[in-house]
Amino acid sequence: MRRLPGTPTRAAILVAPTVLGLVLGLAGCSGDDDDDPGGDGEQSASGAPAEPGIDTRVEVGEVVGSLGKGPARDVAADVAEVVDRWLDAAYVAGDYPRSKFGDPFPGFTKDAATLAGRQRGLMSNQAVGAKVEGVTVTRRVVRVDVLAPKGKPAGATAHVNLVIELAGEVERTDQIRGRVVLTPAKRGWQVFGFDIERAAVKG
Repeated sequence: MRRLPGTPTRAAILVAPTVLGLVLGLAGCSGDDDDDPGGDGEQSASGAPAEPGIDTRVEVGEVVGSLGKGPARDVAADVAEVVDRWLDAAYVAGDYPRSKFGDPFPGFTKDAATLAGRQRGLMSNQAVGAKVEGVTVTRRVVRVDVLAPKGKPAGATAHVNLVIELAGEVERTDQIRGRVVLTPAKRGWQVFGFDIERAAVKG
């Protein structure tokens, strides 16, 4: 899969607490976000199916700290569930054409949601939703790196690779990829930082 010539790529970055540096450092251990991420990590199916399209492929990436394979898979599944809620709300689920997306950033902290909301053309389909009649997912992968000092999950980086086919007045294939950084909270994992790019691609 390659990017179409002349197609702009944008990045959205939120600078968050000190733990961001630790988790992003962990993210560097897993390498770059490839067009088709894979590797030897454990795989599992997400509890939230893509609508419409394919189920999310969840992979366990790098684990820093003392955390067994079973608990690491559990963390990856929990993190992927949060990421899936965003992917569905922002890009996949719902009726098209539409211009209203409600809350496209569930699971984001207030600050992260505010920044993402300023870049809705990148972080959601809101910029093109009124010209799209349907969205089909052809790739949906979430690879989760876990930071677990002393065996307790303290942070996670989810590497996202989502490919969607847009049909309608806007007809193209877009790839949304990059990473979102999460921290455990009372109500579960929350996204507090992200580094995402979006571009039209050709298979």
